[in-house]
Amino acid sequence: MPEPTDIRATVLMVEDNAEVLMFGATVLEEGGYAVITATSADEALRRIHAGERIDLLFTDVVMPGGLDGAALAVAVGELRPGTPVLLTTGWAERAAELVGDREPWPLIGKPYRSIDLLRKVEALLAGK
Repeated sequence: MPEPTDIRATVLMVEDNAEVLMFGATVLEEGGYAVITATSADEALRRIHAGERIDLLFTDVVMPGGLDGAALAVAVGELRPGTPVLLTTGWAERAAELVGDREPWPLIGKPYRSIDLLRKVEALLAGK
């Protein structure tokens, strides 16, 4: 596990499936990122409103409750302009339908490989 001084950025990971959340958070932490987890968009927004540092939002598109991942991404963009967003879904072939005409955020399909997640996060944080 990296030392706290080795932390590169803080990722807010939002995922309603506990196993997927644990896997993704572990991959990101082992990649040197601090990870804040939430199991719903509402919980993620509470963390943002509480002032938690967020350098990147990594969220599932389809989640139970009021807001889906794309709506959360819009809200984060309003609250923290310029925050990079990475969406994930097990329904990658339906991503355009699920996200609609909202901003075309990058997407990683589930299941994803550790290296693919780390590469996408690194590229987004580098502004690529």
